Amino acid sequence: MMRVNATQVRRILLVTTLAGLAGATPSAAQTVSVPPSLILPNYDRLPIGQREGIEGGAYVARTNDAAAAWYNPAGLGQSVKSALNASATAYEYTSMELEGFGTSEGRSRISSTGTLLSFVIGEDVIHSRNWRFGFAITQPVVWHPSSIELAFTMQAGAELLSYATDVDLDVMIPSLSAAYVPGGAGTGKLRLGASLGMAITGVGQAVNFSDRVTTATAASVATRDFSADGEVWHLVPTLGLQWDVTPSIAFGTRISAPGMRVLGSSRMRLQNARYSNAEIRDLIFADPELKMDYKQPFEADVGVAFDVFKGEVEIDVHYFGALDPYAMYTSELAGRLTVDSGAGPIVTSIPFTTTMNSARSVVNVAIGGSRPISRKVRVHAGFSTDQSPVDQSLSMFRQVNLKRFTAGFSLTGVRLSGSLGFGFSTGSGTRQTLGSTEGGQQTTTRLNVKAANLLFALSYAVGGSAPQ
Repeated sequence: MMRVNATQVRRILLVTTLAGLAGATPSAAQTVSVPPSLILPNYDRLPIGQREGIEGGAYVARTNDAAAAWYNPAGLGQSVKSALNASATAYEYTSMELEGFGTSEGRSRISSTGTLLSFVIGEDVIHSRNWRFGFAITQPVVWHPSSIELAFTMQAGAELLSYATDVDLDVMIPSLSAAYVPGGAGTGKLRLGASLGMAITGVGQAVNFSDRVTTATAASVATRDFSADGEVWHLVPTLGLQWDVTPSIAFGTRISAPGMRVLGSSRMRLQNARYSNAEIRDLIFADPELKMDYKQPFEADVGVAFDVFKGEVEIDVHYFGALDPYAMYTSELAGRLTVDSGAGPIVTSIPFTTTMNSARSVVNVAIGGSRPISRKVRVHAGFSTDQSPVDQSLSMFRQVNLKRFTAGFSLTGVRLSGSLGFGFSTGSGTRQTLGSTEGGQQTTTRLNVKAANLLFALSYAVGGSAPQ
């Protein structure tokens, strides 16, 4: 009976895991398919807004300036005059660590992202007490961590295994909004709003995998090189409502319909190869315009705000609907597989395997509040969850549930106001990967994520006071 030592077991597990991450194994390089990725598609990725962002995003019932174009279009009805609002993640420090089988690889990145630029048109421009109009460009999702690179030497140096990946996901939503207040902007207790946005989603991924074994009598090399970069556009209509139930209690809700696809495509390139003494196998695929989709779910937000302890607190619940399985990547082109076992090359066409995606329903909770410490300065704090929508039985994305803490202060002047704050989010998730289409073992890796944000925002009220 052949004995398998601990080093060999660890090698088998590691090879099958990384091969599964890369989407192929050395002996199964005959499929044209998209590999799994380290992309996190969580919906509430970034803090947004001047005060909203440093209160965990709990602002559906209270939003009352140009940022309402994103949080709840009904909130535009609280702006008497025109105003401009801009917020950004000045710096985001992202740490991502991939663990498995007694080894781990971590990387960090510092980046900056503009999260919101919005404008509300008030009475000074449109000369109406009841109507308000707004425009916003929002980036609620940006996931661009540093690349991950793993390399291992095994079998006393006879084998070298490497895996590298770099991923990118961003969602930008320009939108037009309108609000109607029966009782007049700034004074009416009931406010209605609507907006029409265009969700522009970009997805990029690059994966490189190789396994090289050299002995005294034989040598073999298995490689996989994959890259994709695409964009898809969806129309997203939204309705909102705010109601001041009492002078100290406010209610708000927002509903967004599932996105309606307008267009989308991706560039994709793939090369799988295996070279050994007995055989050469080479698979190549390239499509500069394959069809791409990345659906936007139904959304429903509900928030209740209270005046307490000379300050204010709001509790929000954010619901994102499930997405049934749909085709994310589709191509009519085929790959070319060349096999040479010594008797001459044989070339065949291999069809592209449609990449499916789906999403679970998600419920996120946000709690935030503020308290004045002087006539012009307020302190803010918040907590929110950011549950992953990933269905790991089908989706190529990674499932990591996050939670975020935020805090900061704001300064309000006659026309100019601003805020400065800090956010920290953390989470981890495991994934089982079948490393071989020929009965490989189920193996597990863990992805640990930490992100620290430095947040700042400015707001300028035209011809009036900045919102409190």
